[in-house]
Amino acid sequence: MNIAGNIRKLVVTVGLFVLIPLCLCGQGLEYRPVVNGVLIENPHYCLDFNTGHKQPNWVCYSLTPAHVTGRAPRSSTFRNGRRGNVSSATTDDYKGSGYDRGHLCPAADMKLSREAMTATFLMWNMSPQEPSFNRGGWAQLEALVRGYIDGATDTLHVVTGPVFIGNKGSIGANSVTIPGFFYKVIYCPRRGGIAFLMPNRRISGPLKSWQVSIDLIEALSGMDFFPGLPDERENEIEAQVEWWE
Repeated sequence: MNIAGNIRKLVVTVGLFVLIPLCLCGQGLEYRPVVNGVLIENPHYCLDFNTGHKQPNWVCYSLTPAHVTGRAPRSSTFRNGRRGNVSSATTDDYKGSGYDRGHLCPAADMKLSREAMTATFLMWNMSPQEPSFNRGGWAQLEALVRGYIDGATDTLHVVTGPVFIGNKGSIGANSVTIPGFFYKVIYCPRRGGIAFLMPNRRISGPLKSWQVSIDLIEALSGMDFFPGLPDERENEIEAQVEWWE
């Protein structure tokens, strides 16, 4: 092969390696928030791990009809995570704590394959949640988001995480922070944005009463969502508070 051919081959190879992380986690850069901690990626979601609080600042993934209609059985095998010198909270941190290992990327959002399902049980993806919250209002919100999928080609871009305000102490040997609040931010190119903020306690009232603007969650959490979108579009969706029927 001549020099020009070798250069083309190198460019293609480098391009693939640059694109692979984006494809693996199902995210384009325009949908991924700014990383403030340690970026952890797998083929199904990516997250910004906060080493001080021992949990993600956010977990980001794309949700399609295949994710919610797949037949992969639910896994129940929680596994600790380690990347280099960075480690997740452990299953032992939660034992006897009275708090659930709360999924940020829900297991029910990853039914498209067994691999995707088991990835949600990595401890990278967990945050301490009160049982009444995790199994009540938060589970209802997760189901509501899955219900937003409309049509065979619809795609949602979901970001979920804790807000470390009004925290409730910590659990385990790794001092895993118990967040005071949790948020969920959703962007649909067709519909715009919608966001929710809930306290980490038993939830009452309709889910609509917990809807807020993305701007508010950014202000409280210090996160920057969807920085890759055009500024005009980003400002539009982050300011709106419109209920999705």
